[in-house]
Amino acid sequence: MGRDAKSLLNEARRILARHCRQDGLAMQVLPGLHLMRFGWKSQPLVSTQFPCMALVLQGAKSVEFGTVHLEYGEGQYLLTSIDVPATSRIVHASRTQPLLAIGVDLDLLELDQLVQRCGDLPRLPPQPGISIFEADCDLLEAVVRLLRLLDTPQHAGPLAPLVRQEILYRLLTGAAGARLLEICRDGSPSNRIASATRWIQQHYAEGFLVADLAHHLGMSPTSLHQHFKAVTGLTPIQYQRRIRLQEARKSLLLESLNIGEASVRAGYESHSQFSKDYRRYFGRLPKDDLAAHSRGAVPLQAYLPETAAQA
Repeated sequence: MGRDAKSLLNEARRILARHCRQDGLAMQVLPGLHLMRFGWKSQPLVSTQFPCMALVLQGAKSVEFGTVHLEYGEGQYLLTSIDVPATSRIVHASRTQPLLAIGVDLDLLELDQLVQRCGDLPRLPPQPGISIFEADCDLLEAVVRLLRLLDTPQHAGPLAPLVRQEILYRLLTGAAGARLLEICRDGSPSNRIASATRWIQQHYAEGFLVADLAHHLGMSPTSLHQHFKAVTGLTPIQYQRRIRLQEARKSLLLESLNIGEASVRAGYESHSQFSKDYRRYFGRLPKDDLAAHSRGAVPLQAYLPETAAQA
């Protein structure tokens, strides 16, 4: 007889607590698995969510992208199927009841290969690139099996990839399946939007016309705009601007470029416009961000692209 969700979550929390005893992120403890523990509420973290399944075992987090605000807590998971600039924060956590969460990276190539083995699956309309779902017992059992490998690392090499495959399968056949299927289908609107976001990330410092990008993708400008905003919560130009600002921030804080150099590298022609956009997006001017960073007020990871580790 299968176990209930409460007992599965309890076991998952016990395992995570053993392997993540201090506040922070445990990155790549197993291939594609990340652990998170924090005993306090956080300030907003602005970065890019990459494809992942982020499951909260205790506490709660929130995420904002475009005009959408989502909050998820115990037994719920955030599914990110496409690169989306977003703002996340820890909203429920304390020293006695810390936030406990895990992240499992989504390999879209691996997912596509799995889809090919599943036969006919339903076609559904585009959905947001970030969504919240309740974890069912089938998914939780697979997650617990993956976490158990932390206690038996000698078995992790051969077994972890198999359990990760099961997690992908449970996601694909569960409530999140429609979101993942649309990304994998060649020629689907969501699949083309994923191609568009990759192109913008590779060419973020260059100017472009939405009509030219639409032509490149085999879409009309109106269709590109409509589907892009449905999936990412942003227009293509807004998406590019946020990627520019995130890259500029990394240049400032991790590479020690000055403000003028960082703005030019990111594609800005006007330093004043760069400072204005920077303050609007990050909540402080570039010079104030640099000052806070030099005082150690914000950890370096706050300026890195967000991975599943940050759940």
